[in-house]
Amino acid sequence: MGEVESTVIITIPLKYFATVARVGSFRGAAEQLFVAASAVSRQVALLEEELDTTLFERSRGRKTLKLTPAGESLMNYVIALENESRRLRSSIQSLKGLQRGEVKLGAVESFSRTFLPGFLASFNEKYPGVTYAVSIHATRDLVSQVMDDTLDAALCFNPAPTVGLEHLVEVELKAVLLVPKGHPLFERDSVRITDCAEYGLVWPDQSITINQFLSDTFAKANVRPRVVLRSNSFELLKNSAVKGLALAVVNEPLTMSTTEIDDYRYVPFLERQVANQKMTLSVRRGRNLPGASMAFIDFLKISLTNREEL
Repeated sequence: MGEVESTVIITIPLKYFATVARVGSFRGAAEQLFVAASAVSRQVALLEEELDTTLFERSRGRKTLKLTPAGESLMNYVIALENESRRLRSSIQSLKGLQRGEVKLGAVESFSRTFLPGFLASFNEKYPGVTYAVSIHATRDLVSQVMDDTLDAALCFNPAPTVGLEHLVEVELKAVLLVPKGHPLFERDSVRITDCAEYGLVWPDQSITINQFLSDTFAKANVRPRVVLRSNSFELLKNSAVKGLALAVVNEPLTMSTTEIDDYRYVPFLERQVANQKMTLSVRRGRNLPGASMAFIDFLKISLTNREEL
């Protein structure tokens, strides 16, 4: 067991006592504390005198010291103090972190133009001292970087089950068809997969998670897509569709709005087998993040949960 952390709350006698209790000997505690064994023994003796009780059983021949019932009660008290001390210091560091610090966020490319710029501006109004390092990658790379602590958190689509990866928020987004103005399907209230058969499509390559979903969906509908453009850039695909190159199957906006836009519309699919896409805000389970990152993630959780306010 490790040495008790030095804090303003844990006194020297209590620190020495707890170290002896964890190590099981005065000599071992002295080695951990870098003091003489006599100093450790003296502090524990003073503590026993102050409390008017014996804290350790000192029977002859015993190699490892054992706590008395009174000693066990005192050790529980020390553990409670340590926990409170850690919470206090974490709270103080969090307050400092909100005044400064860097948030390391990862996201898939589709968030880079529509959602993240506005969100970062809103958070910056509240915490102007915080800076941001935002990495844009495919989901599998984002998960890897969250797990090795390169990123504090990531906005992903359909992440594969990963031990230790925790999803703080999960949002179901429907797949919709992005139809440019002037296209024969532009005025439709809904479409079927088969409606896409005679038209060109922009298509994500295998580095984008929606690739497998699209391939499976079109295969089930017995439709062979006519791919006009294939790319690993979701923004290139979407913007090319907006400009009229072809149709694009995309996720509905986070606002869940299908409001008509000047140059294009999002048209929903009729088929139930067109599955929803799962967007997640993911972190490594158990990681102790800096205060600025925690505040950022909390703000992001609220924004994603209250989607109508995005």
